[in-house]
Amino acid sequence: MRVSLPMYPLDQAASQSYWHWLRARLLETGLGRDDDLPLQLATPDDYLAHWQQAGLLLSQTCGYPLVTLLHGQVQLVGVFHYRVAGCEHGDYHSEIVVRHDDARPALAQFRGATVACNEQHSQSGYHALRAAIAPLAGTEPFFGRLRFSGSHHASARLVASGEADIAALDCISAALLRQHDPATFSRLRLLQRTAPTPGLPLITSQHTPAAQLATLQRLLADSMQAPELAPALAAMGIQGFSPRRLADYQLIRQQAQQHAAIELAGA
Repeated sequence: MRVSLPMYPLDQAASQSYWHWLRARLLETGLGRDDDLPLQLATPDDYLAHWQQAGLLLSQTCGYPLVTLLHGQVQLVGVFHYRVAGCEHGDYHSEIVVRHDDARPALAQFRGATVACNEQHSQSGYHALRAAIAPLAGTEPFFGRLRFSGSHHASARLVASGEADIAALDCISAALLRQHDPATFSRLRLLQRTAPTPGLPLITSQHTPAAQLATLQRLLADSMQAPELAPALAAMGIQGFSPRRLADYQLIRQQAQQHAAIELAGA
């Protein structure tokens, strides 16, 4: 089986402690064998290939791949609730950030600017930003140049260093990264927040039986109440779990289709 929690810059010791607790409960329920459940969380180089594996027991993806690239290949398990304003009940949004010394007051003033995005299949870094500029863009690309950075942290650094002017960051990533790189984030300011969407989904393979999925959901809910996990959950910024319906995420697909003709930047 394959297990990972790859989407946020989580405290590694805390996330491993969390998995060790969950692994022990999975063994107790008979969901997996000792030689079948990994001792350590995976750190995939190729996220999409990892999520498409038939043996995927648990991972975390982004809402956009869930309803597009992974459609019909995975099942939705639910979402964590994070200790970030607006994310307490399993939703999240993006923070559109600019340099602290950039005096432009509104998104409309950034037409022609250089934008940094983590990658094109990111709801928070790409598609949420495209929805935000949709009322402003018209028929022409809105930004002058687009730089793909590979991660939200890298996007933040590009803006802070002046190599880009603006970026959209997953608000949970931004909150966690502020703890690890305050020097970068002290050079940024919040321009605006995007509309909320359902949070990053926890997923399992399409081949996971319904009874195992239900057990996994129950154990994830139970983990939120386990006293021994309180330090790890606090370090990870997690305060709850709830199942979600796949239909909740169709909003992301609909928005992407609605704004498909809008280009962030020119060629």
